[in-house]
Amino acid sequence: MPDQTKNTLNSDQRTISLIAIYAAVFAWGMSFAGLMPLMALTLENNGESTLSIGIIGAITPIGVIVAAPFVPAITHRLGTALTIFLSSILSVVTVVLLPVLDSYNSWLVLRFVSGLFGAASWIITESWLNAIAPEHLRSRITAIYGAVMAASFAAGPFILTIVGIEGSWPYIYCALAMVVSIIPLVMIWKMAPALDLAKGIKMSGIIFAMPSLLAAALVCGMVDMSLFSFLPIWGLRVGYEQDLSILLLSIFVLGNVVLQLPIGWIADRTNRRMVLIVCGVVATIGPVAVTVLAGNLFAMSAMLFVWGGCVWALYTVSLAMLGQRFQGGGLTAASAAFVIAYEIANVIGPPTAGYAIEVWEPHGLMVFMCASALLFTLMISARGLLRARKSQEAARAS
Repeated sequence: MPDQTKNTLNSDQRTISLIAIYAAVFAWGMSFAGLMPLMALTLENNGESTLSIGIIGAITPIGVIVAAPFVPAITHRLGTALTIFLSSILSVVTVVLLPVLDSYNSWLVLRFVSGLFGAASWIITESWLNAIAPEHLRSRITAIYGAVMAASFAAGPFILTIVGIEGSWPYIYCALAMVVSIIPLVMIWKMAPALDLAKGIKMSGIIFAMPSLLAAALVCGMVDMSLFSFLPIWGLRVGYEQDLSILLLSIFVLGNVVLQLPIGWIADRTNRRMVLIVCGVVATIGPVAVTVLAGNLFAMSAMLFVWGGCVWALYTVSLAMLGQRFQGGGLTAASAAFVIAYEIANVIGPPTAGYAIEVWEPHGLMVFMCASALLFTLMISARGLLRARKSQEAARAS
């Protein structure tokens, strides 16, 4: 079936496509987010060390990093819809096999292979979303995508409290959720955009063309994944009870979900780069403010909420800027580089954050969060000034 470009979609088709993508992302994210703690708890019950559990958690992002550079060429050969369909089906197979091949080494291989297949689904979904997004709504469309993803990550572990963690059923639930995620995309199969890879496009060229956007993905990935791992521990060590410490993470995630659309609306109506800079400033101030306000639960919670929204907006607004700058196969290549940056952060962020806590307990976590955001903010601000100076020089020359 031939892929179509966004120009062939009318308003109703575009709306249907977006709803289908959001539904697919929610189901997929719920499965992924449920699977992570499920596997960790199963391994712990089996007597595996925390290091072994951490390696299982890191191996899937490594699979994504390995496969991502090849996704544009595969998509060019197979087409948008077929690539995402095949990669999704193969990802489901890796989950179905988890309770069957239940040795540690088997799980290590299955999760790595899952990352290889999952890379295509992730990259193509974001490319598809950007390819059909009208420019004046692009930030809001990526914002809804980010909010849906964040909500699915919150819902996944919650579902485990209903289905439990014993036996094969939780894994079957995760596999079924993945199957459900494929259905909406099959329904819009014929409306998939063409993502043909233009000749001469190289990943290295894409990387040098968008350093600020890749830095945004890195910071977002490091902060989000590090806080998922260590924010409850930080809460315990500054004196909060366990339930309240877990609640801090929920408040941070709530900011991820609720604030995306308002920030996306502002980004569409103003300047996306300036919105990124403002979010970077908030992400820099956030850890300091949370530490200073640690004695006041309500004030600290409000800051966590705003901080969470701005950190996740680094991803969603950057994704919109990526779609603004690239088209077709170039968009797929740029999305691949973007995903690689985010996954690299997922691999290096938590260990670095853990080391920072050991160096300065417990505030090393917040120092690391602040330093990461500060470097990003300084970099994107400097590049913004450089762009403005070049534009002025070009205007004078003309």
